[in-house]
Amino acid sequence: MDSEIKRLLKVATGNDQLELTIFQNAVQKNLKNYHASPTKKAKNDLDAARDSLKTKKEEMMKKYLKPEPEKRAPSFPSLRSVLIHLENTGFKISKSKLYRDRDKGMIRVNPDNSVLETEVRAYASTLERKEGDIGDLNDMHAQKTAKEVESLELKVKKQQFDFDREQGKYLPRKDFEAELAARAVIFETGLKHLFNTRVGEWIALVGGKPDKAPDLLQLLHNSLETELSNYATTSTFQVMFEEE
Repeated sequence: MDSEIKRLLKVATGNDQLELTIFQNAVQKNLKNYHASPTKKAKNDLDAARDSLKTKKEEMMKKYLKPEPEKRAPSFPSLRSVLIHLENTGFKISKSKLYRDRDKGMIRVNPDNSVLETEVRAYASTLERKEGDIGDLNDMHAQKTAKEVESLELKVKKQQFDFDREQGKYLPRKDFEAELAARAVIFETGLKHLFNTRVGEWIALVGGKPDKAPDLLQLLHNSLETELSNYATTSTFQVMFEEE
């Protein structure tokens, strides 16, 4: 990953950080697409992704980073040195393939024949590795980059969650449980009022004895309190469906 992009990801906030990551991933994705199918459209998409990343990076450099004395970006002195590096670090590559891919625009060479390290790393992500050749600097870099991306994705998710919570899309667990408890009290009060006002009607409906109303009410209240107690103390409910 470009050292300047790393610095920007550390200091940028909100959408800037997210957009820079998206542009960086777009370059990698379009480079792989072009490698798999080197069409004119794929090449145009790759160039557009590179230009977008460059524009976004320059914009954020002005916004977040103080200008520093201009210094040469890390690079390889020639395409041949790139070939040697890729071979030594375990990539399946040949001179003819590398030069063909240069001609296709899959790896850019500067006017002085040097090649930026960022170009080499992006190009290397499209190549296969030789079996058994692990633990070199590129592998370590890839692992570190993967962890950084994973950490960034988690950070973006947390920021999105915090934003949604501020917008009222989420309710804290303690507030949710308090709301349920309040609703349960209202539910209980309503049912008891219903029992008290209609108990006589229910007794008459079944031809019972009105003088037994207090006993019936007590039975109804006890049953209600038992069910409400189960509702308040049971964290998991089992529901069974029977076919008719």
